[in-house]
Amino acid sequence: MSDTVHPTRRPTSFGWLEVTVSRGDEPLVERLGFERNGRAHRHDMWEHCRVVSGRGTIVVGEDRVAVEAGDTCQIPPHTDHWMEPDGWMEIVLMYTHPTD
Repeated sequence: MSDTVHPTRRPTSFGWLEVTVSRGDEPLVERLGFERNGRAHRHDMWEHCRVVSGRGTIVVGEDRVAVEAGDTCQIPPHTDHWMEPDGWMEIVLMYTHPTD
């Protein structure tokens, strides 16, 4: 199955989300704009995050990580996490499957 590139922005409870690359129904790369705090959630995959603009906090499990434009982080599978912007934060996420 090949990857599909299709930027489609949609509004969310925190701002907006744009799936930029997917494989079937599975997003591989997303851009997100945070105007408000996100909500706690988890994935079955690794989430690799790069802050494109703005600043804020990424909460990963019990840890709170202050981030700003240029920073990166990795969120392990099955770990509760969410983003809290300091006014505004735009991030790019890439998802990869865990290896055994």
